Amino acid sequence: MKLSSLAEYKNIVIQCHDVPDADAIASGFALQSYLRSLGAEASLVYGGYAEITKPSLTMMLSMLDIKIERIDKLPSNIDLLVTVDCQRGAGNVQNFELPDTAGIVVLDHHRPEIPEGENIFIRSYLASCSTLIWDLLNSEAYRMDDRVTTALYYGLFTDTNGMSELRHPLDRDLAEINNNIGLIKTLKNAAITVEELDIIGGTLGKREIISNIGIFRAEECDANLLGFTSDIAQQVAHIDCCIVYCPLPHGLKLSVRSSAREIMASEIAAFVCKEAGNGGGNIEKAGGFMSFNKITEHAGDISPHDYLISRVNAYSMNYDLVYADNNNLDFGSMPVYQKQPIPVGFAVSTDIFPEGTKITIRTLEGDIDTMTGINIYLMIGIEGEVYPIMREKFEASYSVSDTAYTEEREYQPAILNRLNGERKIILPFAKTCVPKDTKLVRAKMLERDTKVFTNWDTEKYFTGTAGDYIVANEGSYSDCYIVRGDIFAKTYAENNIN
Repeated sequence: MKLSSLAEYKNIVIQCHDVPDADAIASGFALQSYLRSLGAEASLVYGGYAEITKPSLTMMLSMLDIKIERIDKLPSNIDLLVTVDCQRGAGNVQNFELPDTAGIVVLDHHRPEIPEGENIFIRSYLASCSTLIWDLLNSEAYRMDDRVTTALYYGLFTDTNGMSELRHPLDRDLAEINNNIGLIKTLKNAAITVEELDIIGGTLGKREIISNIGIFRAEECDANLLGFTSDIAQQVAHIDCCIVYCPLPHGLKLSVRSSAREIMASEIAAFVCKEAGNGGGNIEKAGGFMSFNKITEHAGDISPHDYLISRVNAYSMNYDLVYADNNNLDFGSMPVYQKQPIPVGFAVSTDIFPEGTKITIRTLEGDIDTMTGINIYLMIGIEGEVYPIMREKFEASYSVSDTAYTEEREYQPAILNRLNGERKIILPFAKTCVPKDTKLVRAKMLERDTKVFTNWDTEKYFTGTAGDYIVANEGSYSDCYIVRGDIFAKTYAENNIN
C-alpha cells in the first residue's frame, strides 16, 4: 500500500466509524494532512446518529484544529472513499451509498470482517490504526508536524489503555515519539463530565442477569461513554459478558464486552442484532445497533428493552458446547463416513514460516492460533478451507501425488505470522494429496447450533449451525471438529462397515 497513490484521486472522503474515538480521528486526520501536502483535497467525516460529545475528543479537535463532520450521505462527486479504523460493510460504520465509479480503500487494525481485496489493508497485529497510518506515512518519508504526531500518539494511547497494552514493535516505536506531554495529560484527565459520571452510576444500577450475561440500560449518551461503562461492568465478578445499551432517536445502541471463552463478543453482538440491525467487533469487544422500526417489523408491539432481553435469552439457549478434550458425545454410535478420493492440497507449515513461529490460520469456520512445526501440516480443502493436521495422521490418511496443486479459489488461503503480521498465501507451498481408503470418520448432522473447542486452539471455538456436521476421526474421538454441511456432502460418503 502506497498512500501517495491515493493523491491521484480528485475528490477523496476519509470516513471514520460511527461516533469516532481518538484512534479513528487521529488516523483520519493524519491521512488527510498527508494527502493535502501532496495537493489533494480530502474531507474527514463519520456517519451514525450521534455527534461527538466526549470531552476529551472535543478538546482534541479544538486543540489540534481538526475538522471532522457528521454526514448523512456522501458527496455525489466522490472519487475515492477511505475508511480508517473500520471496514466498510462492518457493523460499526455507516454503509453510505457509493457511486459505482468510486474507489474504496480500507485501512484498519481490527480483525477482518470483510473479504480480503487489493485495497483492503488490515493489520490486526497492531494495537491501533494510528500505528498503521504512522508506519505508512514513514514509508513515504513524510515529515509529520507536531499536530499529526500528537494526534497519532493519543490515538495509540487511548486504544492501549494508556500504553499498557502495546502489542508490536511498531506500537512501541510510536509510543516513544510524543513531545506534547502537557496536552496529552489534559486530554487524559477529561474522559467524562460530572453529568456522564451520573449516567455511569445510574447505568450500573439498572441491570438484569441472564445466565452469566449482564444487561445494563443507560440514558442516551455518547457511544464512547457506552463503551467506557461496559468496560467497568465487565469487571463485576460472575459476569462473563455484558451488554450496555442506550436508546437513540432511531434505535438502541449496544456496547458488548466478553471475558468468557465460550462467548465471543462479536458473535453475540451479531446474533442479538441480526433481525433488527447489525453488530460486530472482535472476540472481547463489540458493538451493535437495533432499529426501532425493524424491531416492530419482527416482534410487533414488544418494547425495545423486552426485545433485547428476548434476543439475549435466545442466544443463551441457542448453542450446545463441545470440548474436544472432554466431550460426552457418543461418537461410537454415529454413522461411519469415508473420505472420498478427491484430490486436495497440503503444505508443511515450516515451508512457509520457520519452526516455532506463532501463526493464525484463517478458516471458513473461524481462526486457529497455533505455531509452525515440522510435524504440523496444513490441509487445503475443496472450497479453499484450511485446517491443521499432525504429520502422523496425515501420512496415515493421505497419499502424496506427483501432480502439482494448482486449484485456485475465490478466497486464497493464507496464514499470518502473529509476531510481525507477515501474511503468506499457502498455495505456492502446496502439493497435492489424495485420501486413502482408510480415512474414516464418525459424523452426525447438527440439529442445533454448536460451539466446538478443538485440540488445536482451546481458547477459541468454531461455530457450526444446524445442517453442518460434527466430525471425529475414527479411533480418536477426542479429535472432533466442525465441517460445513455443503462441504461434508461433497467430500464424505457413508460407509456401512458395521
